[in-house]
Formats: sequence, structure tokens, C-alpha cells
Amino acid sequence: MQLTILGITGGVGDAVATAALAAGHTVRALVRDTTRVAPRPGLTLVEGDARVPADLQAAMEGSEVVLHALNLPYPDWDPGMIELTRAVLAAAERAGATVLFPGNVYNFGGDFSRPLTEDASRDCPSRKGAIRNRLEAMLDEAPVQTVVLRMGDFFGGIGESTWMYHLTSGTRTGGAIQYPAARDIPHAWTFLPDAAKTLVILAERRAELPAHASFNFAGHVVEGDRFVAAVRAALGDPDRRTKGFPWMWMHLARPFVPMVRELFEMRYLWEQPVRMDGGRLEAFLGDVPHTPYEQAVAEALA
Repeated sequence: MQLTILGITGGVGDAVATAALAAGHTVRALVRDTTRVAPRPGLTLVEGDARVPADLQAAMEGSEVVLHALNLPYPDWDPGMIELTRAVLAAAERAGATVLFPGNVYNFGGDFSRPLTEDASRDCPSRKGAIRNRLEAMLDEAPVQTVVLRMGDFFGGIGESTWMYHLTSGTRTGGAIQYPAARDIPHAWTFLPDAAKTLVILAERRAELPAHASFNFAGHVVEGDRFVAAVRAALGDPDRRTKGFPWMWMHLARPFVPMVRELFEMRYLWEQPVRMDGGRLEAFLGDVPHTPYEQAVAEALA
């Protein structure tokens, strides 16, 4: 299988490239600056810009599957992500390629009292969740096969935009572990290497899927106390102190700092239990890649 990756300099794109190459597939990746990506056997870098249709078409040449892992800063999602997704789907139609799309929990809203199935309420209270629903509607209506895998908060990949990075970055220099919620509330986490392997398997088995398929990835559902214990164990410091997240400061800064405003908007996902029901995915795959949580945290922080 030949796979084109859009967004290889991000956590999801990099992890899927690693998983696809390990599975023996060839990978092409569209990137504006090829020096940002380390060369690897089986990986071909195509220099270009995803906003240029000709560059997208060149990147997808000969590929059966394309991973749309492009992302933009939150303030640019509307219309930026809408326009990028429209361009990707058009190029995939010309190439006859299946589109893989990494989703998240932003789509959901309403009742969080039970694990979220694929058909859970989409009454999301955030602007970003509404945009995510628009993107998924575009995928559902596309004239090409699309596969969506929705995941909890990522960890275990490259990049500095994840919650795991923000909560643990200070620990590398002896700082405290941060946690942004009450420590008895379950929260959904996704170890990126597991999700990446899952996306590759879905691509390999795409002929068994309908024109538009969506799955929730169960990942790890973890309360704050277990998060803290796992980080302490990974650091080899059972007494590492903890502290809360500066929500009050963020509240005061919202009118002046766009990125802070965007992060604060998602606080509701830490104030109630967020659990993904992976039953549909397990029924299709049988065995879903799953690294034990404490091992995954240790690998992520290593």
C-alpha cells in the first residue's frame, strides 16, 4: 500500500508514518520544508504546500490512501480548516484515494454521563466542536471513501501542542506536575503509537468498510490520581509535587490572547467524565492496538 501523509510534521502524521513504514508500506509526505523531516527508508518527501491544488495532486500520485492530518492554529480553523479539507477531498477524488481523518472529542456535547458512542449527541457547546462537525459532514458527503477515527487527548508523539506536554513540560527541570481538573473525574487519553497503528490497519482493510466509516477509539480512560501516579513513576520520583492549572489567569487573559481564549473554551471537557466507547472498532478489528497505560506514559516521557 502507498500512503500519502498530509501533516507529517505534526504528532498524528509522524506517528502514522512510523506505523505505516514499520508495517512495510511506502509513504509519501507533502511538506513545505523538507529539512524538517528526517529521512527514513520507504519515505518520499514531496516539497509543496497543501493550499496549492497541484502540490496536493503531486503528493497523492500513485497513492491508494491519504491521511488528512493537516492542522492550523485554533483561531484560523474557520475558514482555514474548511478550505483545506475541501481541497484535500477534491485532490483525493482525482487520485481515487481513500481519506483517513483523525477526529477528536470536540464533536460531542450534551450527555457525558455515559461513554461516547459514534452516535452520541453532537450538541457541542464550543465553536471548535461546531467546526469539527462541519468537517465531518464534508467527509460524509464526499465522493470518495472516508474513514474517521475519533480519539481522546493525544500523548506519546512529537510536538508541543498537546495537553500532556503542557501538564508535564516543567517536570523535566524538576517542576511540578500540573492537572487541570478534579482528580476523580475520568478523562479520555490516546497513546498516539496505538492510534497510528489502528489507522494503518483500517487503511489496509478499507475494502471491508462502507463509503463513509467512523469509529471511536477507546484508548485510556484515566482519573487524575492515576495520571499523577503514572507520571511520578515515569520520572522515578514518587513524591513529585503537583499543582492545578492556571484557569483563573487564563480567564483574565481571554480578552487579550486569542490562543488562551481558544484553550479556555475547551475547559468543559475537563469538568465532566469523558470516555470513548470503542465497541464498534473492536467489533470490526478484533484486537485493537493497546499499550498498558503506565508503560505508555513512561514511553511518552522518555
